[in-house]
Amino acid sequence: MKYKKIAIVGISGSGKSTFSRRLSDKTKLPIIHLDRFFWKGNWEAVPEPQYITEHESIIKGDAWIIEGYINKKMAERLANADMVLYLDYSGIRCMWQVILRWLKHRKESRPELPKEALEQLDLKFLWKVFTRAERKDLEEAIEASNPSKLEKFRNAKELNLFLEAEF
Repeated sequence: MKYKKIAIVGISGSGKSTFSRRLSDKTKLPIIHLDRFFWKGNWEAVPEPQYITEHESIIKGDAWIIEGYINKKMAERLANADMVLYLDYSGIRCMWQVILRWLKHRKESRPELPKEALEQLDLKFLWKVFTRAERKDLEEAIEASNPSKLEKFRNAKELNLFLEAEF
């Protein structure tokens, strides 16, 4: 296989977790959902130094699909990846996905989260997603890491075509 380390990035609601499962099914690479390491209990964040240390340990692995939030402090993930897949979707689409995710997981947590972390609908968070505020951190991480192969997708159709052609 030509890709053994794949990083999937995008703003909240872009579908990183869902796509990583599809990609893992095709490639048989193990998935690492970083939300599993970032959150404990009921949306309680792990202290940043602990999270950064765990992140550094994870990216040393030989084969992985890692999906999750990124900023410059974690840009090494992108530099270590054989390929970075950037889901650069519109804010309205991602906001809609966050609402659908809330409807589905407000009583039962997502598989990649602690069981106590039920989805909550927060207007500030929805606005953050709609305005793509997380994109700034993401773009800075990409610039800082200068990944060897970066594929950027504006919509799910482009991503699906790529998945079929590449894998």
